[in-house]
Order: sequence, then structure tokens, then C-alpha cells
Amino acid sequence: MSTGEMHRSERLRILNYDTPAVSDWETGLHPMDDLLRGERLPHIWCQGCGLGTALTSFISSLKWLEKNRGWDLDKVAVVSGIGCTGRIAGYVRLDSFHTTHGRAIPFATGLKIANPDLKVIVISGDGDIAGIGGNHLIHAARRNLSITVVCVNNFNYGMTGGQVGPTTPHEARAVTAQYGNYEFPFNLPYLATASGASFVARWTVLHARRLTWTLRNALTHSGFSFVEIIAPCSTAYARWNPEGKGLDPENLRRRGLEVMKHYQKVGKIDHDVHPKDAHVKVNNQGEILEIIEGEFLDETRPDFKEAINQRADLAEKYWLSEKGTLDKRKVLTSRKKRVPRKEIQLGGFGGQGIMSAGKIIGMAAAVFNNLQACFTQSYGPEARGGAAGSQVVIASSPIHHPHLTQPTSMIIMSQGAYDKYVADLAPGGVLLIDDELVTLPADHRKDIKTFGISATKIAEQAGNNRAANTAMLGFWTAVEGIVDKDAMQESIAESVPPKTIKLNLDVFEAGHKIGLTIDK
Repeated sequence: MSTGEMHRSERLRILNYDTPAVSDWETGLHPMDDLLRGERLPHIWCQGCGLGTALTSFISSLKWLEKNRGWDLDKVAVVSGIGCTGRIAGYVRLDSFHTTHGRAIPFATGLKIANPDLKVIVISGDGDIAGIGGNHLIHAARRNLSITVVCVNNFNYGMTGGQVGPTTPHEARAVTAQYGNYEFPFNLPYLATASGASFVARWTVLHARRLTWTLRNALTHSGFSFVEIIAPCSTAYARWNPEGKGLDPENLRRRGLEVMKHYQKVGKIDHDVHPKDAHVKVNNQGEILEIIEGEFLDETRPDFKEAINQRADLAEKYWLSEKGTLDKRKVLTSRKKRVPRKEIQLGGFGGQGIMSAGKIIGMAAAVFNNLQACFTQSYGPEARGGAAGSQVVIASSPIHHPHLTQPTSMIIMSQGAYDKYVADLAPGGVLLIDDELVTLPADHRKDIKTFGISATKIAEQAGNNRAANTAMLGFWTAVEGIVDKDAMQESIAESVPPKTIKLNLDVFEAGHKIGLTIDK
């Protein structure tokens, strides 16, 4: 039996149309009264605008989901931004939020993360979503957050007067491009797909029934779903362009209808096309020649919440492993001798382990000697070879200011670090240098204590020159005596790669022995 011969009831069944038990003609009620705020109607949209159709399709999809999928509409939230489409949030009898221009998606992101059980839908215009809020669109898609973004595209900033927007076709005319738009527009399905959306579709408001079905699929999709709805802007865009018969006086009140007739002529349904080819094709006058429509992408992959849960499971396993290590950590006797505030500056170049050395000192003090400690670091733009510095503050009392005021001790492993830091060392302070890398000038300060060690050579002789910082730590521990030797050894053993623990402890011991021979 052909579609034309098919009985009407059978056709309606295939289309998932549910015949109401009592006709609206009998009840006197509009079938959408329960979801429309009648007290705010009539709406403000222009005659011929497509937003009424877009709203009808949206509400129809919700009512179907409520009846056939058991949706609780009290758990549906609608978010919009500024613009003609943004008015939708105020017309629906749902929890709805009318946000600032371009910020609908981050607002919706906050709602969804705070209450994952909510069904969050963003409905706004092309200027709001792809223009002012374009950065939020691409990152919400990248995260594959389970929200639905419905972008009603009328090819211009309609509410503010018809200016060129991010989707205005090339060569089309607008109030700010009266000789033709010289910019190229976004292909919104391609933009959403390339950004990471897992459901992408486009329809014009001419295909109201297909749009309703697609919105059902988008709303039930797990992940970021994006639906573009192309709709006429009868007052602004249509009066500048041939689709709405421009300024033809006979068609001034028919612009929206003329645009819809044009959509019917140029629309082409192709569900299998790649989104990059889902174009809105125009001629050199900006007249739309073809609009590709359909559901272009429906992909199953972990959404934002599921991805977080997967990471959380891994983190929990990692933490349990680390906790087992921490439970086995050797417990040392707390340092009994009171330590006044000590400020240590370490300096060298990237690759010498300056940051690691600072962390090791801080861990030895705080974890193994039960002292107070703060660690900070700084480095130049180069990861390796550039200037590097780290700072440690140690005290028995609480540390109220974590940054150095005047260092009392320095570990310096490069000439550049010496030149940069030595002037800051407090009078009477201790300066420790790698004496093969740092040459003291003739005018070197006489009011500080300076001691040198060939740390790099010691490390090279042990088989790894990258352990030079460990030699300096051994030297510093013996000279300064701020933290205990065994505390430093435990801190080193926890901080270096397991295969290098013995080498690093041997190098530490060599530096420590030399430090014990220093006449302080």
C-alpha cells in the first residue's frame, strides 16, 4: 500500500501522533495551556517570525516525553540569553532562567553540574549562542556535558535592529552591510561537531513535525546535543534580502511567509551528510540556494559526568595505593630544639632540580620533623636552561607570611642565580654554592658566610649528574642543621624515582660528610 493510500489512522500511528480523548474544541482549552504562561501572552514576536513554531515544536516534544517516557517536567530547566529567542524562557511554564547576553550556556552548565538530575535546555539565538557566547558553546561541546542547546538561527541580530551576525550568509544584506556581507559565516552543525558535540541536527521551522521528533532525540541524548533551527526574521533580515521579497510593497506583510516558501524550495534533507558539508549555500547576491537539513550526528560516548566518575574511580584506586605507602611511612621523633623563622632561597637553572630540592627540604621539615614549612617556586619562560628559583620558610611557630622577607640561607647552583639573589641574603647569612659553576667576584660580600662544594662533580662520579642537587642538600643539612639528617634522607627517598634512591642517598651522604668538616 502506498503512503497516499494508507489509512489516516495508520499514518498517524507511524508518525507517533496521539489523538486526544476529548477535542480541544469541546474543552475550550489550548492543548499547550499547561506549559504556556498565558498571562504573558500575546507574545512580542513579529508577524511572520518563526519563533512561535520553534516554541510549539519544543513544547510538543516535552509533552510527548512526559507522556511516553515518564519525564517529570518539574525537573526540566530552560535557560536563555538576550535576543528574540530569549523570550521563550519567559513564556514556558517551567523552571526557566533569562540570563545575560551570551551567558546562557555557562549558566546551564552550573545548573547541570550542581543538580545532575535536571534536564537542562538552552534555547537562544544565533547571536547569543554563536556570537557573544561562542566561546562557551565550543567548550560545553568539548566537555560533552549532558545539556541540549537549541539555537534558533535567523541570520542576524534581530532584536537589536538586524545587524550582521556570526551566521549571516556571505554577500547577504543587513542593516550594517547594505552592500553585502563581506564576512563568511559559521556552519553551526560543523562548529558544534568539531568542538565535540555528540548529537547534531538542523531543521527549518517549515519542518515542524520533524523538528519535534529531533528535539525528542536531542533531549534524551546522553551528552551534548545541539539543534539548529533556521527561522525567518520577517522584520529585519527579510526586508533586506530576496527570500522575503525585500522592500516589495506588495509583500511587506508576507515576508515571513515568503521566506518559508523559499525554505520549502531550497531545503534538502540528508541525514548522512558530514556536518562540514551541511552548508547553507548562497549565490553572489547572498540569496540562499540550498539548506541541508537532518540529524547529522548521534554518537554514544561518555558524557561529562561519566568522564568525571571514571577519573574519580581511578583517583580512588591511586589514593588507596598511596595511602598504603603513607601508612608504612617511617615515623621519626619530632625535632625538640626550637627553630626560629628560617628563610631559604635556592637558585640555579632549569634541569638542576632546584624546585625538587626546595620541596625535599619542606617535606623533611614538615612531615618528618613536625615543623611548620612553606614552599614556593619561580622560574623563567624556559622549562630547561632558564632561571629557576624556589623558596622555603621553616619555623617551629605558625608561619603567617609564606614568602621570603630576607633569606637567612641560600643554595646557589649557577652564576646567574648568584648575581640575582646574593644581594638579598641577610647579613650573617649562609651562602652555599656549587663552586665549579659559580665564581665569586672580587667584591664578594664579606658580611656573609660562604662555603663551596663541587656538587656536580660528586654526582657525576656517582653516575648521574642530575643528583647534584642532592649533594647540595647533604651539604646544607650538615652546615645549617635546621632539619635532622634522617628527616632529609626519608624525604629524599620519597621524592626521587625508586631506581635512583640508593644513588641519591649516597650522593647526599658525600655532601653531608663534606659539610661536617666545614669550620662554621
